Amino acid sequence: MAKTGRPPRVMPEHYPIVVSPVRASPLSSQAGLMELFLAETGISCHSATFAAALKLAGVVRIKPKLKREFEPPARRKE
Repeated sequence: MAKTGRPPRVMPEHYPIVVSPVRASPLSSQAGLMELFLAETGISCHSATFAAALKLAGVVRIKPKLKREFEPPARRKE
């Protein structure tokens, strides 16, 4: 039996279009990537939908680690 329900807004055929701007500039924001996707395909979608499409396309967004040194908390004077 066929799967029923609403089809995805970003189809698997669009995954190369989703991934190409990420490879060109990996530090770009998700909003910027969505604008590029809209300009190229004419398909607008919610940010959660676009995030799911990025995940299904194999893109992993990782937060950069902080580059400051660890400072232990100051001891209390009693």
